[in-house]
Amino acid sequence: MRPLFLSLLVATSLHAAPQWIWLSKDGNKDNKVTFRHRFDVPQNAQLATLELTCDNGAVASLNGKKVLTNEDWQHPSKADLSQVIQRGESNEIIVNATNKGSVAALIARLTLKLPAGRQDILIETNGKWEATTTGKEEWKPALVINDYGKGPWGLALDGKAGGGRNSGPAETIAASEITVPKGFKVEKLYNVPKDQEGSWVALTVDPKGRLIACDQYGSIYRMSVATAPLKPEKLNIEMGKAHGLLHAFDSLYVMVNEDGAKNGLYRLQDTNNDDQYDKIDKLHTMAGGGEHGLHSMVVSPDGKRIYFNCGNHTRLPEGITDSRPAKIWAEDHVLPRLWDANGHARGVLAPGGYICSMNPDGSGLELFCYGFRNEFDICFNDQGELFTYDADMEWDIGSPWYRPTRVNHCVSGADYGWRSGSGKWPNYYPDSLPTTLDIGPGSPTGVVAGTGAKFPAKYQHAIYINDWTYGTMWAVHLGSKGASYKATKEEFVFGKPLPLTDVVIHPQDGAMYFAVGGRKTQSGVYRVTYVGDESTAKAAPLPLDEETRMRHAIEASHSTPGDLGKLWGYLSHSDRHVRYAARIAIEKLPVDSWREKALGEKQPVAAIEAIIALARVSGAKSAHEGGKAASKPKSTSSEPISPVAPENVELQNKLLTALSLIKPPAGHELASLRALQLILTRLGKPNPDVCEKIAEALDPVYPTEDASINRELCQVLVAIDSKQVVSKTLALMATAKDDFQEVASDAVLSRNDGYANAARAAAGSRPNAQQIAYMFALRNATAGWTPEHRKTFFSWFPRARTWKGGNSFKGFIENIRKDAMETFVPQNELAELDALSNKVEAMTAMPNYVAPKGPGKNYTLDEATALATAGLKAGGRDFANGEAMYRSVMCATCHRFNGEGGSIGPDLTGSGNRYTLRDLLENIIDPSKVISDQYDSHEITKKDGSVLVGRI
Repeated sequence: MRPLFLSLLVATSLHAAPQWIWLSKDGNKDNKVTFRHRFDVPQNAQLATLELTCDNGAVASLNGKKVLTNEDWQHPSKADLSQVIQRGESNEIIVNATNKGSVAALIARLTLKLPAGRQDILIETNGKWEATTTGKEEWKPALVINDYGKGPWGLALDGKAGGGRNSGPAETIAASEITVPKGFKVEKLYNVPKDQEGSWVALTVDPKGRLIACDQYGSIYRMSVATAPLKPEKLNIEMGKAHGLLHAFDSLYVMVNEDGAKNGLYRLQDTNNDDQYDKIDKLHTMAGGGEHGLHSMVVSPDGKRIYFNCGNHTRLPEGITDSRPAKIWAEDHVLPRLWDANGHARGVLAPGGYICSMNPDGSGLELFCYGFRNEFDICFNDQGELFTYDADMEWDIGSPWYRPTRVNHCVSGADYGWRSGSGKWPNYYPDSLPTTLDIGPGSPTGVVAGTGAKFPAKYQHAIYINDWTYGTMWAVHLGSKGASYKATKEEFVFGKPLPLTDVVIHPQDGAMYFAVGGRKTQSGVYRVTYVGDESTAKAAPLPLDEETRMRHAIEASHSTPGDLGKLWGYLSHSDRHVRYAARIAIEKLPVDSWREKALGEKQPVAAIEAIIALARVSGAKSAHEGGKAASKPKSTSSEPISPVAPENVELQNKLLTALSLIKPPAGHELASLRALQLILTRLGKPNPDVCEKIAEALDPVYPTEDASINRELCQVLVAIDSKQVVSKTLALMATAKDDFQEVASDAVLSRNDGYANAARAAAGSRPNAQQIAYMFALRNATAGWTPEHRKTFFSWFPRARTWKGGNSFKGFIENIRKDAMETFVPQNELAELDALSNKVEAMTAMPNYVAPKGPGKNYTLDEATALATAGLKAGGRDFANGEAMYRSVMCATCHRFNGEGGSIGPDLTGSGNRYTLRDLLENIIDPSKVISDQYDSHEITKKDGSVLVGRI
């Protein structure tokens, strides 16, 4: 036994306040926990008082005798232990604690009162207490869940419970503050008690018309929508932490995403008809999770299959038996990509985000399409066509590879071109399919079709997409465009704050229901109905165009081998989607059956498509091996293309010859250039003599009047060591037009100020995306440099550093510079060019700084919310002083706002559109409570004992 004086020293000196403890952070998994703690009591102790509370209840014993019961964490229990405690000896307290769902924690404080003049002893819960699953003897140190006073429990031992229960729950935005088009009505149905039911991100409707919702980090709830406010019941099953829910085939399908090894697609069934799910089957496992993890589900138009989707940090599911596309995806960059300058998705390769389908029992698992960044949800419109709303990489804003959030028409076998870092494919690559509608900066969440809604016909045909960041639901109106669609967007629901998560159309009442929440923000449920004068009769689906029916017929050959002759005839079709469908079908046929046909094709458009197919299929193995024979890659880049393997030389020469005989028709020049790139990326870099011949053919036509053609020509010429590309490209820099403004303009025109702010942030200092594209390519050039060319190249960087963009923008610019220094700068010029490229342009104005002034006390969340609410309503705010304070206390070191600041924490632009005042203050007062996995920092102790702290 340790000396008594040491026990007293530890008790009085180390614990200034008790801490909330549990066995793990998962209160649903570890819902029955036993704690123990041994402590010494001095002989002269006069009184002993135990105070305890537990979410959700506990029974405490001292030295084997029951002394206290706590039934509700909001009402702490207190017991006098003066007659039970053993003075002058070691004592042991045992607490059997239980949790009924969501978060769990215990807190206790034992006060030993000593004679006058002696300091009382406090024995408090902390990480030195031990914990185990009740009924077991596997003791380990308790996990500290939070400090006393922090949410959601607040100062519960002192009768001041947090989480809003004492002071009333935090409120989401009122329905009256949400805008909808004329004739529509919004009702607020439920304000989710965050400390009890979490933050809801997924919705579905069961056959009885009940709404089913899931807490992002907790349980599943079910409720009738007949009356408001809603009265949710927690499902009596150990299941939750889902991004997606779907009720179909007499089952509840749950896409678990926030539960580590448990993540996957589950089927829940009620086998004994007691209206509770009693059977759980895990249908599929996908390695992934977090915000780019396992997402959503929808039933196919024929009612026979389920489609589901996952983000780009999720591996393909185990057990895929079929694939609509040929499994030959690759990165296909003719020049080394730059990985994200902040390390996001470094090393993550194709296929990226994907969509699969399966039978109701999970069998027949098939890959449908891929190449997304982070498509959170999917839906079929009333014509049976599949759509998604894919995420942008907002850190890329300002760069030529930035792609806005976008609506994609998802078709069989397609690759939508997401590649990590700078590698994202442009819309014009023929081996990909383009966006249907660019939206702008944002965070895509729920997607639903208007089919079945009691809305006017226009809105029944629309699809609805949610943007979490800027609190906007867009109605996307579709019009025919051959085998695909053209689209326009209409702001359908907007509020501030309105962090939209999921949305459904109720099959019985025809109303729209949507939820707000996510990342543990305040959650709520709303209903949208039409009360105007237009008819809401069920609208018949619009007829399909001939090209769409043609595409459907071709797509049948993606799962069952088709007729080569018929398929080949479609390669010259005028519609891009028809050609694409035919090429995918041909790629799945044995290549020996069509190799010579591809090499001998004379029709220019068909020949380009055939060469693309042959290069992709013949070089699939080389592409997957990814440059193993290449030189060591630069520190910021992926590997360059490999030299051509001996077994590929003959085929590559035939492909190059066939391509050289084609004169691309107008509008197909980019496809021809992409075919050349694929010959290089898939089969390897030819020997110098062949590269020289290619350069002799391309140098005379570079540059052209087309900026996109110039980008691709520049990359190819650099890759094949053209001696003219450097001088020609540097000359182009002076007249390169800024095409980034075209991306931002639509957002600036929107009345949604969140989009406008994001666009202004990116456009503030006019980043010239075309110049960046040229410099990105030239960083790899090894031929044609002179000292004057090098000075011209490196003199560009001081100006480029003044441009504003996303979190990674400046890092990308710097990594272009670093790669160039390693590639083509002679040793005797290094110092001069390093100094030239590192010059700092004079600032036009100094930021306004003010001396930081503290708040005068440590505010609780309730106090700060009350103060800020009153202050904001009273008006008289000094925005200039607020900006100055923001700068002075160095918030911008970690956060970006309007294009300026660091990247350690989230971008704060538009935060007012997604956070209630209370949620925003909670993030300020308790910043570590909720951390997105994009910004989760880790402490790593290396083998040499040194420590690194940062994002992985």
